[in-house]
Amino acid sequence: MKDQIPFDLEFHNGMAIYTCVENFSGAILKALVASTPKCGRRGDRWPPILAGIKDEIRLKNRLRRQWQVTRDPALRAEVNRLQRSETRRLNEWRNNQWSVTLESIDPKDQSLGG
Repeated sequence: MKDQIPFDLEFHNGMAIYTCVENFSGAILKALVASTPKCGRRGDRWPPILAGIKDEIRLKNRLRRQWQVTRDPALRAEVNRLQRSETRRLNEWRNNQWSVTLESIDPKDQSLGG
């Protein structure tokens, strides 16, 4: 990071200050991206959802579409049951993933897993 920031700065006007701040902010952002493990970046936070949970989500969505056409109370009850089950299973899975992440933290190298 220190290679990207000039230390012989001269501020003659507001534009020079603004440019310096922009360069400094950009250098910080580049350093942050370079030092962050890939698993911590947006889109790569969690491993893929388990196939069983995905199947349950697909079934719930299919039944919900059928209910929207037929308005059958039995279908609606099943959709509600599946929604509760899906929410519970996803929360358990996310909690397990978070536990794995916390266990992988190594205070010696200041890492966040990965």
